[in-house]
Amino acid sequence: MAAIIAIGTFCGVKLDEKFPNEHNLYTIVLSFVSVIVSIVFVIRRIIAILKRQLSYEFSF
Repeated sequence: MAAIIAIGTFCGVKLDEKFPNEHNLYTIVLSFVSVIVSIVFVIRRIIAILKRQLSYEFSF
């Protein structure tokens, strides 16, 4: 999760350095998008783990 956010923020900072703007929009937008992507990733992983655990419980 932290790696996804760090990569998104790093890319935003680099884009803001290359294409300067008044409010650092690339950093803000890419940070927000990377947080959303990381939350979705974690939720999907949790669901997959829970499904796997439930299938083991009912297989006996």
